[in-house]
Amino acid sequence: MLFQSRGVFALGLRMCSTHVAKGPDMSEFRKVFSKAKHIVIITGAGVSAESGVPTFRGENEKWRKWQSQDLATPEAFSRTPSRVWEFYHYRRELALNKKPNTAHLAIAECEARLRKQGRSVVVITQCTDDLHRQAGSKHVLKIHGSLMETRCVNCGHVTMNKRSPICAALKGKGSPDPDVADAQIPVDKLPRYDQCQLILIMLMVSSTSLSKKRQG
Repeated sequence: MLFQSRGVFALGLRMCSTHVAKGPDMSEFRKVFSKAKHIVIITGAGVSAESGVPTFRGENEKWRKWQSQDLATPEAFSRTPSRVWEFYHYRRELALNKKPNTAHLAIAECEARLRKQGRSVVVITQCTDDLHRQAGSKHVLKIHGSLMETRCVNCGHVTMNKRSPICAALKGKGSPDPDVADAQIPVDKLPRYDQCQLILIMLMVSSTSLSKKRQG
């Protein structure tokens, strides 16, 4: 079964590193794993890279001429909401067309299998796409937020939103080409919550923001 893939076992070995001696001894890991009642699986952006979702490191580190992480902050959104929405529109459109890969499916199968045994599995992920849920995982905590969830800046209403494009003004916008100028979309044309008629923001937290909070 997919659950028996080395990738999942290796992931589990790293998770249990405080209990199991380092090394390739899968038998010791299986022994510890078989007794665990509450299991946490931690995934980074690499788990979705196999599905074609960019990790935004290396060659994908910049969007146009800006560092991706510098755009994923409340301060950036306050200064240039149009630019930040273009950036997120680009990321959303990339993620919306992707499908779960064998790693996502293996993790979901793990959760379903162990649930029948009365054991719990929680996935804690840095991924901002929806691929873990698409694969069937039921308990997913997204520490960097979600590209598919928006929040009203007025009332705080949160909703799942997979419209493409999320608003008419963003259609065809968001190219990462450094030679492309900002669209300068008026605020009243950006995504809005109908009941409040105020702008929506993405439920996102960058690792840069988290680092600043830890240092503060």
